Amino acid sequence: MSKVKTGGSTVIVKHYFKSPIFLAINILSVMISWYFNKSVLWAIFHYVFGLMYLIYSMLIGRFADGGFMEIMNSYF
Repeated sequence: MSKVKTGGSTVIVKHYFKSPIFLAINILSVMISWYFNKSVLWAIFHYVFGLMYLIYSMLIGRFADGGFMEIMNSYF
């Protein structure tokens, strides 16, 4: 967190992308969202809620039977 002074008061600014791990998780969420939905709006939504979307995808079985590697192979 960093502090920013505005008009005599101090505001604490949280850096969301402080860790490259969070950025990688969110990009992976966008890739998975695009693979299943083909929608820019859903991709943006899943980018914001990246880790929760990945956990949800695992719980409903989207990665079963080699599904994760199929998704990765579709991009690379």
